[in-house]
Amino acid sequence: MGTHCVSCELKFTLNTIIFDYNSVDKKLSSRQYLVCILIIVSMLTCTALADRLNIYGQSATMSMMGNNATMGQQHAKHVLDNLIISEHIPLRGQLENGDYVLLMDLTPFATSVQGHSHISMKIPCNEDGSPKVTIETGVAPNMKSLDIGSAIKNGTLNGRYLDLSAEGKSCLYHAELPNGTTDIVLANISNKTLSFDDGPYYSVTITVHGTAIEHLGANETGTQMTH
Repeated sequence: MGTHCVSCELKFTLNTIIFDYNSVDKKLSSRQYLVCILIIVSMLTCTALADRLNIYGQSATMSMMGNNATMGQQHAKHVLDNLIISEHIPLRGQLENGDYVLLMDLTPFATSVQGHSHISMKIPCNEDGSPKVTIETGVAPNMKSLDIGSAIKNGTLNGRYLDLSAEGKSCLYHAELPNGTTDIVLANISNKTLSFDDGPYYSVTITVHGTAIEHLGANETGTQMTH
């Protein structure tokens, strides 16, 4: 705003000198008068150039602000499109043979970072350490049994031996969840009804690093969504 005011004052001064030249008592010679006009014209030219530079600078600043705002929105979108969660799930009540418990439904997300999604469980087991229940993962209704490995038997607490599994009652298992998982189910495969309220405390803990399904290809989810 200040630059524009200076330009207006200089233009007014030039017009005043040009139109009042014949009316004043010519104290300046023609050459001196011409020099004054050239000086003022030069000043006007510099002022106009400064105006243009000022406008360009404002445009560049606005453009940078717009770019920063866009980057901020993209970053926010990126953050909102990711899921990191850890959930402890106590097992309660009875579960008939062949029945299941839906432990977690991640929709509209799916596990996406290899090795970053994990499940651990303390569940009923047989005398040989094999589990009486199984974990199934996938995109419902297309599920696959998860290999939870062998029971983890030995551990330590403050350097002293600790038995983590009591075969025939409860056993501890760990496994990695495959990429593309949206649904996690616990199913009874014991051929009898299980009671989670009798005996030891049973539970499942799931940790997931997921991404919005819309950003994953069909090969990463294993199948098309049916939800």
